[in-house]
Amino acid sequence: MQRRKRVNNVSVGSGTVWLSWQHKVPHPYSRALPIHAKNRREWGPNNARSLTGIRDDDLYCSNCTTMFQSQPGKNLMSTVTQITQIQSPSSIATSVESFNWEAIHAELDAYGAAVIGPLLSPDQCKTLINQYDNEDLYRSRVVMARHGFGRGEYKYFAYPLPAMIAELRQSLYPHLMKIANGWNEAMGIDVRYPAEQEAFKARCHAAGQTKPTPLILKYGAGDYNCLHQDIYGEHVFPLQVAVLLSKPGQEFTGGEFTLSEQRPRMQSRVEVVPLGQGMGVIFPVHHRPVKGTRGTYRVKMRHGVSRVRSGQRFTMGVIFHDAQ
Repeated sequence: MQRRKRVNNVSVGSGTVWLSWQHKVPHPYSRALPIHAKNRREWGPNNARSLTGIRDDDLYCSNCTTMFQSQPGKNLMSTVTQITQIQSPSSIATSVESFNWEAIHAELDAYGAAVIGPLLSPDQCKTLINQYDNEDLYRSRVVMARHGFGRGEYKYFAYPLPAMIAELRQSLYPHLMKIANGWNEAMGIDVRYPAEQEAFKARCHAAGQTKPTPLILKYGAGDYNCLHQDIYGEHVFPLQVAVLLSKPGQEFTGGEFTLSEQRPRMQSRVEVVPLGQGMGVIFPVHHRPVKGTRGTYRVKMRHGVSRVRSGQRFTMGVIFHDAQ
């Protein structure tokens, strides 16, 4: 009788290794294992450790036709971990689904900003930074000092968006859509947003807003970003996300993300949001509802970045409406 040890979606038997629900492969000495990691949660370190006793020289991912080489003397665990890191789109979507969106909604209502993450791994952040000079990825470059926007520069990505950014846009949107519709109802705004980001993108494109707005920003020592709003046309999705790509304290100092809230008949309120590498902040594009003693009222929001004291700071912005 064959004995089998099962751990989540991975089971190890004397003759067969089951890797996810769809792949059955010989164990353990075949030269090619057709495996596919569905997501980070399924292929995390705990699952990888369950395969410590299985050794093989080559791992083959049938879904992307890529051969992964494991080094001599190392077991399957290290190679599975490498594959986990490569499966970035699935891991991003899984991470977004795992967040406590009820708490995020409450924080946005209370303070106008909510920190989430990590959205990207250090390797994914490094990949985006290293691609900054690849002009094929971008549709335009803006030098901020030329327009009075501050100091530094940024580039807008072109369509098709890089896979990581497209995945972030698509996986974050459904959760933010619910908050956005609730905010508009509270502020007496009739606009409602569709359930899928592609449907909202089609609405933008029908109105002539066809240029993608996700961007990457680069700051050096002495650079900063003036308080502003990212409004690009008639159709505006009321929430956006900024993701810090650099390591604060190691790759740069200063450069804090800052929000200002202009309240009617009151002085403005400032919110400084500390971020770690790969962490994101959700914040309003234009305005948000605030509950007062006489009901709900609107406050205007602006965001910016304080002066970078040293090093280089890279940030990615995920905006859900396109530009004219």
